[in-house]
Amino acid sequence: MAATVAIESAGARVTLLESSRRLGGRASSFEDPQTGQILDNCQHVLLGCCTNLLDFYRRLGVSHLIRLERTIHFVDADAKRFELRGTPGLPAPLHLGPSMLQFAALSLRERLALLRAMIAMMRLGRAGRLALADLPFGQWLDEQRQPARLLSRLYEPILTGSLNEEPRRASAACAIQVFQEALLSNASGYVLGLPACPLSKLYERLPCADVRLGARVAELVFAGGSAAGVKLQSGEFLSADAIVLATNYHAVRRWVPPDLIEHDERFARLDQLESVPILGAHLWFDRPVLRESHAAFLSAPLQWVFRKDAEGRVLHGVISAARQWVDVPREKALPQFESQIRASFPSARDARLLRGVIVIEKRATFSPAPGADRLRPSQVPPPDGIDNLFLAGDYTQTGWPATMEGAVRSGYLAAEAALARLPVSAARFLLPDLPAQWPTRLIASS
Repeated sequence: MAATVAIESAGARVTLLESSRRLGGRASSFEDPQTGQILDNCQHVLLGCCTNLLDFYRRLGVSHLIRLERTIHFVDADAKRFELRGTPGLPAPLHLGPSMLQFAALSLRERLALLRAMIAMMRLGRAGRLALADLPFGQWLDEQRQPARLLSRLYEPILTGSLNEEPRRASAACAIQVFQEALLSNASGYVLGLPACPLSKLYERLPCADVRLGARVAELVFAGGSAAGVKLQSGEFLSADAIVLATNYHAVRRWVPPDLIEHDERFARLDQLESVPILGAHLWFDRPVLRESHAAFLSAPLQWVFRKDAEGRVLHGVISAARQWVDVPREKALPQFESQIRASFPSARDARLLRGVIVIEKRATFSPAPGADRLRPSQVPPPDGIDNLFLAGDYTQTGWPATMEGAVRSGYLAAEAALARLPVSAARFLLPDLPAQWPTRLIASS
């Protein structure tokens, strides 16, 4: 969608082919067959540091449907509540200082250890972070003498959802990037953005003249070393000057003939990427149970929960890096989620779970494991590759983990590359990260 919107805005004609009846892929919605209600596959959130995703929503005219939250709510197994919020007027990282001083979820020793780690992250800067791409974040934490309890009380709530991976298994570069961009660089970076509607509603008015839903592609047609067009299962053939292939990485290779794959290095290492699942649990209670818009749990099994209606009766719980939940039957999982909600929120103590729907995306994202970035392909064909076939997807080289921000960045990069070979004016779409504010710059240069 990002590639489509960008290319169309530059004056080229685009045909968007989507096999589903709704746009959005993994970040979309479905109709509940029992109630007809539109449910999201899984809760998706954005942060203020997601500059390109925010730009994409602006281009769609749906920025007003994103509710911004400046307080992040935490709750532990004893129903104790904690909050992190930025202080208006203070630059990063000072903006979170007053709130962190009062963050009783951590002991004084843990807060001092966290401060040491945050200073080390700021001193690394971008170049230092990238140099740690092959190092597990768990090893980096050990080198920084971070207490084990700090992992479960802060690193896991923040990083597991951001990376869809267990923090100790993730690349140190990816984990540190989350802290640098969201918490340490710019005071706007941590702000939480929650869609105030089903995800699919965000894409209802895509600014593209030719969007074809339910359009199933039979094959990509090639002529020599170039893509000539697309053949639909209906038999229709669509010629194309350029093709942006935006499937997930598991499906990319099956669209390209083996003899062409051999000469295009982008396809060489895709099978080495590891898939990680995400679990989403839709829960309906008989009374209001959640007052705030969200809560990050400091205990298992659910990691985050979001309020999905005005009263707080309908919740959506999320488990990222949900490997151990893939084969757990619904009738065993739901009582655990219900019990956690009851224990965490006093208003839920006597609540009854009326219904629960569990959605598990088994191939939600790739794992940002150490060395994974070397496996990710460019959006742009190499000199001896398929010269007019461009790749888009969060698995490509975006400089970000597998997030909606990464997906949009990939689309913008693919659009820039595709337009460069078309008879239209070249354009730049990719926006820079939020600028680092003076305290972070000072620490980074010291």
